[in-house]
Amino acid sequence: MLDIQILPPDDATPLPDLASRWGLLCDEIDLADSSKSLFADLQKYYTDSKRMYHNFSHIHAMLKICEQHQSDIENYRVLRLAVWYHDIIYWATRKDNEAKSAEYALEALSNSDLSAVELEQIKQLIISTKSHGILIDNFDNRLLLDADLGVLAASREAYMRYTHAIREEYKLYPDFLYKKGRKKVLQHFLERAQIYFTETFQAQHESDARENLTWEIQTLS
Repeated sequence: MLDIQILPPDDATPLPDLASRWGLLCDEIDLADSSKSLFADLQKYYTDSKRMYHNFSHIHAMLKICEQHQSDIENYRVLRLAVWYHDIIYWATRKDNEAKSAEYALEALSNSDLSAVELEQIKQLIISTKSHGILIDNFDNRLLLDADLGVLAASREAYMRYTHAIREEYKLYPDFLYKKGRKKVLQHFLERAQIYFTETFQAQHESDARENLTWEIQTLS
């Protein structure tokens, strides 16, 4: 199982490491002068009080997963930027969060030294998190999607905290609507031949994810 922390948006635990990681990444893409202001923008969105799960702790967990697989990644800076921006726009009532997040990312990175090809890759990577289907046929897209769903293979205790956090983000919906929609999403993943796309995640985390999903569906019945 994956060691993933589920922290509320006001928990500052990951902030120092995130700030350091962001500064180094901005150095790589020639945005050192804008690093602090860009990080402040990221912090404003990801520490919003409504972000009980889709916050900085989620970004931090994904970045650490990517770091563990760095030697297999084709374009490490592109993948990390996709992680940073993939949930910057997140509203439980909207269906265009990923498209809006991609737009935001391209605008924020417009003065970097990223090539047009790299910017398009970032856009496609972010959009792929909407349906959790591969849009770029490479390891990077597979790892991004696996990291995004890494929490599914967390310990049962962490997974329970995750389910509570997600429910809080969707608290405007009554139980009967939430449970119906949530079960549909969970069943969709269980019905896939594989939840995860990379060989490592399939071998090490697939069974844990399926156990957690099955458990949650039972709690929603």
